[in-house]
Amino acid sequence: VNESIHSGEVAREAVARIAELKVNEIIKIFKNESPRWVLGVDTIVNLDNEIIGKPKSVEHAESILRLLSGRVHKVVSGMSLLKEKGEKHNTKIAETEVKFKEMTSDEIRYYIGTGEWSGVAGGYRIQGSGSFFIEWIKGSFSNVMGLPLETFYGMLRDSKYLFD
Repeated sequence: VNESIHSGEVAREAVARIAELKVNEIIKIFKNESPRWVLGVDTIVNLDNEIIGKPKSVEHAESILRLLSGRVHKVVSGMSLLKEKGEKHNTKIAETEVKFKEMTSDEIRYYIGTGEWSGVAGGYRIQGSGSFFIEWIKGSFSNVMGLPLETFYGMLRDSKYLFD
């Protein structure tokens, strides 16, 4: 789907909209029957109320890491769960605060060299070498990885998936 952020859209709105778009695209594949339990997820990084997406180049990744260095940002994920076609989306938001350590130019170059920055919001992976530069997190570790498991479990429980 088109993951572009609309003008004036805030992080929470954007991830919810994009997660629902992803579910709707899957639903379109099924012409007659209804798929069951479709999940769409989108994650972005928000720094000072500015949305930081996925780096488009090495230079862009480096500039993002310089922005995050020594600062607190939020990782915001939207999850949309659809039990079956025609029902209402169950959409939830998860937010986690992340504090980066001050990164030296050598550390940024090292991290860029790992290639982990590619294809991920904020240009880092907490489950890889990116964890070296995290001072602390407040909230869900799995959210920073891109799938807030606590939120997902709650959605499954509320939808009676686990006890049906």
